[in-house]
Amino acid sequence: MVLNVAFEHVAEEAKRHGVKPWAYVSPVSNGSIVTIADPSHRLLIQSFTNLTGERLTSALVGQGLLVAHGRWLPDPLAGEIQIQEMLWTASVAYKSASDKPGLWVHGYRGAPSVGDVVRDFYEEMSRESGLVGVSLEDFVSAVDPNVVITGPDELAAMAAASNGCP
Repeated sequence: MVLNVAFEHVAEEAKRHGVKPWAYVSPVSNGSIVTIADPSHRLLIQSFTNLTGERLTSALVGQGLLVAHGRWLPDPLAGEIQIQEMLWTASVAYKSASDKPGLWVHGYRGAPSVGDVVRDFYEEMSRESGLVGVSLEDFVSAVDPNVVITGPDELAAMAAASNGCP
């Protein structure tokens, strides 16, 4: 069983469920995944945080946890449910050179900020179109981007609605 919780509740949930205080940390883009598990009870507690490195270690130790590097994952061969990554999508609608508006879509592991999305959009467009000497500010002014970020809960709700599920 996988329990996905907000980062600030990781230690309290581990304690509530009697899980040993070892938090395993695995870096992902835009942050880290923290997992705590009790294999004997088939329980996995998982959380995403934007924190990394020493700041993350300090926060976990401050919550009373011991920290190791790695990540608990369910075993599909044992019939355990796979963890759905904390996947986010970011869509950018923008003014293009054609009659139709442009649309750029990108996936993230963890929650990106609007600034992260705009910077990634700018960098990809710069690489692909060979923009030279155009600052980020001038680019943003010219394309007038509209950024929409969709998180895992919203994606799951949309998928359920499209399948007629409640």
